[in-house]
Amino acid sequence: MFGMKYAVLADIHSNLEAFRSVLAHLKGADKNVFLGDIVGYGPNPNECIELLRSKEFICVAGNHDRAAIGQLDTERFNREAKEAIDWTSMALNPASRKFLEGLPDHLEVDDLEMVHGSLRDPLEEYIANIEDSKATIELMKKRLCFVGHLHIPLCIVKDREGRFDGWQLNDGDVVDVSKFDKVVMGVGGVGQPRDMDPRASFAIYDSGSGEVQLFRVSYNIEETQKKMKKAELPGFLIERLKYGR
Repeated sequence: MFGMKYAVLADIHSNLEAFRSVLAHLKGADKNVFLGDIVGYGPNPNECIELLRSKEFICVAGNHDRAAIGQLDTERFNREAKEAIDWTSMALNPASRKFLEGLPDHLEVDDLEMVHGSLRDPLEEYIANIEDSKATIELMKKRLCFVGHLHIPLCIVKDREGRFDGWQLNDGDVVDVSKFDKVVMGVGGVGQPRDMDPRASFAIYDSGSGEVQLFRVSYNIEETQKKMKKAELPGFLIERLKYGR
């Protein structure tokens, strides 16, 4: 069956090395979609935005994107995240700032929906389990909704009998979306994974087969850490990259 192939990425977080590594592994995607948090934490906000734009990604905003341009208060951010946002805000050039200002909170693209956090709270709500997902599933207009924010790849489904199930996704796992009534999928993080696997995470969705497959790829973590140290970003953010936490 013919369909579209979508490369689905989230949470680059100014990590240029991770982003480039993922792009090198994308093959045959018809559209690229990005689920928010282009910036924050990492050392290359402008370069990541420029590369994202050059690859014509369809994008929604994340909480760090909004915070970096003063559109979201950082009161819910921990100390290190706030320090990184303050640095990012100073580092952004006018073109990057304008791009972030224009991002929507939620999009419907063909047969899927995309949002950073949840449909109930697009910027700040985490979907980490079945209970978290229920409000979003009720609001979904499409069968499939991709989310970011958690930095952990997972899948939560509602079947045609109204039963829920959920599980964490590992490298190579495939989900047949067509088998379910609703599917909420978190694709993990490109630039700062938090599932104890430091490799960048992304997914490919084939609307023809109805399947989503998760992928993990290695990148030069040491180079990113070197840049972060030079920028004097918080040590905790630097160290966590090699552990994927």
